[in-house]
Amino acid sequence: MARTRGQRLAGAGAAALLTALGTVVTFGGATPVAAAGGAQAAGAQLKAEHIMNTYYIPQYRESAPDARPTEYEIGLKATGRAANGEPLTVKNVKVNIDLAVLKGKVRVAWENTGYHCKRSGSVMTCALGDIQQGALFTPFRLLPEPGAALGPVGAMNITVTSTNAPTVRHTTHVVMGAPVLTARQNKPLTEVQPGSELRVTPAFGNKGDTAIDDSFLVLLTAQEATLRTQYSNCRYDKAVAPTKALCELPGPLPAGAAVETDGPLTAVVDKTAMYGKVHYTVLRAHDPLDNTLLPASSPRGTGGPLGVRPVDGSGDDFTPSAYWKAEMAGSTLDFSTNQINDLQAVGFTIKGKIGQVVDTQVPYPRNFKGGMIRVKLPAGVSVVPNKEGDHPSEDFYCGAPQGNGLVGCYGILDRNTYLRARIDKRVPGAQGSVSADSDPAIDPNQENNTAPVKVEYVG
Repeated sequence: MARTRGQRLAGAGAAALLTALGTVVTFGGATPVAAAGGAQAAGAQLKAEHIMNTYYIPQYRESAPDARPTEYEIGLKATGRAANGEPLTVKNVKVNIDLAVLKGKVRVAWENTGYHCKRSGSVMTCALGDIQQGALFTPFRLLPEPGAALGPVGAMNITVTSTNAPTVRHTTHVVMGAPVLTARQNKPLTEVQPGSELRVTPAFGNKGDTAIDDSFLVLLTAQEATLRTQYSNCRYDKAVAPTKALCELPGPLPAGAAVETDGPLTAVVDKTAMYGKVHYTVLRAHDPLDNTLLPASSPRGTGGPLGVRPVDGSGDDFTPSAYWKAEMAGSTLDFSTNQINDLQAVGFTIKGKIGQVVDTQVPYPRNFKGGMIRVKLPAGVSVVPNKEGDHPSEDFYCGAPQGNGLVGCYGILDRNTYLRARIDKRVPGAQGSVSADSDPAIDPNQENNTAPVKVEYVG
């Protein structure tokens, strides 16, 4: 079914990629796609944000006759603006794809009629109509023909025309063969000391039947850690305490080969970290897809260049991605610190008018295993007994006050616990506490087992 034009739309493969990577922006380096005529003209403009430069098609196999390549996607964006800043619609957009080079080697198994894609001879035309924002679509699905030999097939030329914007042209080089980009997987680390260093050595290989004749980009991101600005051929999102790095590494990568970086990329674990990760994605440099890359103006590392050295990539620890096997692979180093046993109570505030009965959620303590949470009420606040059946059954409510002035509140990680209390009177500076117990043998820091409970008077 046709979808509304002007939207950015992605198929299942694109959705999987975006989920894996988390974000989508345009590659900040030189773009391989240019509007005809050189310098950008005033008025309506159309930009090709995503069209592959090299497209790999797996060789036909009788055992898997329906095996198909990565989705071939075309991403367009309307970038022109009027003098008042309003976006300009690009009128009557047509995408023409010359498929002549595929004859006898690849067949078109499906045409995207939802985007009005139709073949006439060796040319497919997708009549997109008007584009106000952008479009991302797959024009066709290709399958290899029996007998097609491995190697370069030729150039597939794409021309994008409209009635009011410069023509956009692009060439995709088609190769018969299936490289399979892999990345070495990391084992999780436990009991990591906050403030310590983690050294990640990216490694990637090619378990396919065709060489990847390209250089590579390694995109590294850190959560609950920051990166050292080490290498001159790596760009960083910040000059101080960056969390993202983009390194340019040499190729090519023959079939069956694997390499690792000749030095580690170093992350420093945050002082407050409990759980975190360092993830890297390996990409073909001239087909970075729509990944979150860094512009050329980003700060560079202060040391020498990062290189690669050969390694054995035949093991099971070198694995491909679920999608985009010829385009990308990734690996994650998950870590937990020795603070995961440090129970930390979370304070809260009781807010309301004098005389009002309010329900206040009691936060679940960090690293708590479940059980009793104790609340000492601030002066001027009293607990209101809760009657069975007057609250949702999936919620817990604190019980009646105990003889020592404390209120017991049962807590479970995936359930909400509430304190029902009356604000009896205003008491300046009134403050109570919330606390929970942990084993001092594994949690020597008992001071943060208690946190303040405050009162905020309304009106």
